[in-house]
Amino acid sequence: MIPVLIETHLREHHPDYEHHAHARALTAQELAAAEHVSGYRVAKPVVVRLNGKLAFAVVAATDRVSLGTLEETTASTAELVPESEFWPTFRPCDPGAEPPLALFGIPIFVDEKLLLERKLVMPAGTHEDAIVLETGEWLRCEQVQPVANLGIRAPELRA
Repeated sequence: MIPVLIETHLREHHPDYEHHAHARALTAQELAAAEHVSGYRVAKPVVVRLNGKLAFAVVAATDRVSLGTLEETTASTAELVPESEFWPTFRPCDPGAEPPLALFGIPIFVDEKLLLERKLVMPAGTHEDAIVLETGEWLRCEQVQPVANLGIRAPELRA
């Protein structure tokens, strides 16, 4: 069940969102498998710190975040944030299941490659729920900032 805070935001800003319940998925790749979609359609929110402030860096489930690209784009020092340090910020979400939505009051950056997808699948606040949003609407409503080459192929997925 989507947390009420998330569901309220979605109803107000994304009235045509889709909600999917699925088997427990702890990673973005597991979410792709549970939703029977390519990892290229799953928006994986990664919590980073830019000059000491939290932000979302959103990449495909198949990718990892290029901190160097984020630093160049934002002129900030970028670092990954351990879940244990950020999860209280995103209550009532399950740790690691935060959706990249503006309601959390942090900037959202997205890899431009994800913009090629008409719709994106993303976590909905729990490890058993996903939402599907129209990509252009998500960009506008959530004030998402596209970044070229933010996502780079994860080494374990290379052929």
